[in-house]
Amino acid sequence: MKTLRLTLAAAVISTFAVLAPVPASAQGYQGLTCTVSDELVTGGEDVTVTAQVSPDVESTWTLEYDGQSVNRSGNPVSATFDTDEVDSPTQTTVTATVTQNEQEATCTGSVFLVPDGDDGDGDGDGDGDGDGDGDGDGDGGGLLPNTGGERLAWLIIGAMLILVGGGVVMASRRRDA
Repeated sequence: MKTLRLTLAAAVISTFAVLAPVPASAQGYQGLTCTVSDELVTGGEDVTVTAQVSPDVESTWTLEYDGQSVNRSGNPVSATFDTDEVDSPTQTTVTATVTQNEQEATCTGSVFLVPDGDDGDGDGDGDGDGDGDGDGDGDGGGLLPNTGGERLAWLIIGAMLILVGGGVVMASRRRDA
């Protein structure tokens, strides 16, 4: 019985050790994390995108979009690009490469191009509701919210604790019976 308890305790501790997030400062190096803003514009108009890197240190950037390239220094940085006219909603990509203290990271953002007179909801009527009837009562063609996906590790830890607790209860009932 004592061996079972020690084994269960070791399993719980191992689970926490494996699933616990490690802050970047505790690692042997400081990783770069960069982001590029997503933008929605009417095709043919200029689009301005913003790029940012963490840790927040002076950085050298190259931003590329549709054959256009811009070099910048700083953090955050912005760049304006020309866009093509489109006949239907189109998603294009902006790529940013950042260099900081001899480390390099690449990240991307999306530029959503819509035809002139469209609002990007896919129905072409400019009312923002996405259902094509022109009454403006829809959800605006919005995306679903990001809810809870980053909590998977805690879900696994909770499940492991429930299993370990159930095992301890069953073992103690067997011993008492």
